[in-house]
Amino acid sequence: MEVNAVSRYQNKQKKIWFNIITLNILTLIIGGCAYYYYETSTLIKSLNTKIEQQNQTIDQQHHAQTALIDANHSLQQQLEEALQTKLTLEDENTSQEDQLVALTEQNEQLNQNISSLSSQLDELTKLNEQYIAERPLSVIDLETKYRKLLGEAQTKASELETAKNEVQKEHDKIQNYYNEINEHFYIKDDLKVKLVETRTENQHYWVTEVISSDTTPLKGAMANDTYNGNRETISSMANRLNAVLAINASGFYAKTNKPMGTVVRNGELISLDSAYTEEILSLQSDGNLNFTTVNTEEEFNSGDIEQTFTFGPILIRDGQATQLSDKSRHPRTAIGQLNDNRYVIVVVEGRMEGADGMTLNELQQIFLNLGCKTAYNLDGGGSTSLYFQGKLINTPSDGSERSVVDMIYF
Repeated sequence: MEVNAVSRYQNKQKKIWFNIITLNILTLIIGGCAYYYYETSTLIKSLNTKIEQQNQTIDQQHHAQTALIDANHSLQQQLEEALQTKLTLEDENTSQEDQLVALTEQNEQLNQNISSLSSQLDELTKLNEQYIAERPLSVIDLETKYRKLLGEAQTKASELETAKNEVQKEHDKIQNYYNEINEHFYIKDDLKVKLVETRTENQHYWVTEVISSDTTPLKGAMANDTYNGNRETISSMANRLNAVLAINASGFYAKTNKPMGTVVRNGELISLDSAYTEEILSLQSDGNLNFTTVNTEEEFNSGDIEQTFTFGPILIRDGQATQLSDKSRHPRTAIGQLNDNRYVIVVVEGRMEGADGMTLNELQQIFLNLGCKTAYNLDGGGSTSLYFQGKLINTPSDGSERSVVDMIYF
C-alpha cells in the first residue's frame, strides 16, 4: 500500500516536471518568435523609412530639374541681348554647360536611387515569402506600396531624362549661336571687330568695322618681314604675326615683286620710289589715315608717318567724294576711317558666278553711306584677301590665295 502511494507520488512529480519543461520550451519558442517578429518589424520600418527618404530625394531632384528648366528659359531670354558682347555670351555658355553637367549628375544619382529601391524591394519580397503565413496583409500592403513608389521613381527618372535631352538641345542651340557670333565678331578690351557679310543677286562683299586702341593700332607688315622682292599669302603672314584681322594692301611691280611707292614700316623709311608721283596712303602716329607724297628723305623727315601703302585711287578726302573715271567691275579691297582709331574695311568678291565685283563709284558709296572722312582703294583683283580669326574669309578670284608683298593688319 505504501509502495503504491510512493509510486503515485513519483508519477505525479514526473508529470509536474514534464509540464514545467514543456511550459519553458513553449515560453522559449514564443519568446523567440516574438523576438524574431520584433526584429522583422524593425527591419520593415527601417526599409519604409529609407524608401520615404528616397522618395523625398526624388521629389527634391524633380524640383531641382524644374528649377533648371526655368533657369534655362531665363538664360535663353538673356542670350537675345548677348549679341553686343562676346564675353557675355561666353559666360552664359559656360553656365549652361555647368547646368547640363549638374543635371547629368542628378540623373545618375536618381538611377542609383532606383537601383537601391529595387534591391530593397527584393529584400522585402524575400521577407514576404518567409512570413506571408503569419502577416499576410501588412507585408503585401507594404510590397504594393513599394512597387508603386518604384514605379513613380522610374516615371520621374524618365521625365528627368527627357528634360536632360531638352536642355542638351538648348545647349546645342546656344553653342551654334555662339559659333555664329564668333565667326562675325571679335570683342576684347583693346580691339573690337564686327564683320558684316552682304550677298545680293550679283554682289558678295564684307564690310568690317574695327575699333582699335593705342595697344593694338593699325599695323603694316612685309612678306617674310623683308623688302627684297619676296611675296607671301595673307594667311601665312597673318598666322605668323598672330593677326586677328588682315587684308592685302599695296600693289607691286611684277618684274621685281617689290611694292609700288615709298615704303615706311613702323616709322622707318624702307625705300623711296621716285617714279611713283601720286599721293599714297599713310598712317600717322596718332592713328589717323592721311594722303601724302614722299619722294625724298626730306619729305619723309618732315612728316609724321608710321606706315605707308600704295595703290589708289583716293575715294574720299575730308569727308567728300573724289571724282572717279573707272567704271569697270573687279574684286576690291579698300580701307576708310570714321574717327580716331575707328576704321572701315570693305572687301568685294568678283569675276565669279554671283559676284560681279564693284565699280569704284559703288565702292565709294559704301564708305560715304557709313560716314567715313577718309577712304582709299587698295590692290584688288586676284590679290583681294580678307583674313579673320584664323581663316581666309573670301574666295579669291584666281581660285586660290595669291601671294602679295605686304598687308594691313590688327
